[in-house]
Amino acid sequence: MKRIWIASLIIALVAGGFIGLNWARWRGERAAPGEPPQASAPPAASQPTQAQPEEPFLQIEGTRLSGTDPQGRRMWDIRATTLEVDRDRQRIIMMAVTGQFYSGGKPQLGFSAPAAVFDISSKDVELSGGVVARSQDGRTLRAARVRFDASQRTLIASGDVVLTQPGMSIRADELRTDTALEHPKFSGNIVVRVSE
Repeated sequence: MKRIWIASLIIALVAGGFIGLNWARWRGERAAPGEPPQASAPPAASQPTQAQPEEPFLQIEGTRLSGTDPQGRRMWDIRATTLEVDRDRQRIIMMAVTGQFYSGGKPQLGFSAPAAVFDISSKDVELSGGVVARSQDGRTLRAARVRFDASQRTLIASGDVVLTQPGMSIRADELRTDTALEHPKFSGNIVVRVSE
């Protein structure tokens, strides 16, 4: 009987110690022996973070953006590694882009560029940073910038413009053309080189 009483006492002491230890933990009161318990520190006040003006409203990685005409026919497709929405300026900024310009819903001119901006209000797209574009028939267009004017459905290339096709290359300050490069109009410092 004495053994049962000693065993019960040991179990009660261990259980009491365990409950007391856990109670102190739950309450965040871990006092050293002989010290009064300390109140736990209040949680840090959370401050709402506000987006800085230079931070994007929305950034999406690895995405595709398409533009269509009022009849629903595709005018362009752009794939980008990074896409940011600039709410204040009403534009979408894309980095490391590739894509296609279309005519009559059919792909006409594939392109790549380091950057592109889509203007949400005008629906224009501007490629920049050194644009390289290739038509379905093998012509190549290189320019510092290429802008797709959505209202006119034309491309305006500017800055060291070079259009290369078999047997000929044309340099100019600016080129205005349709998305299939069928009706090019060059202006400013035009140089034509014919090769055999």
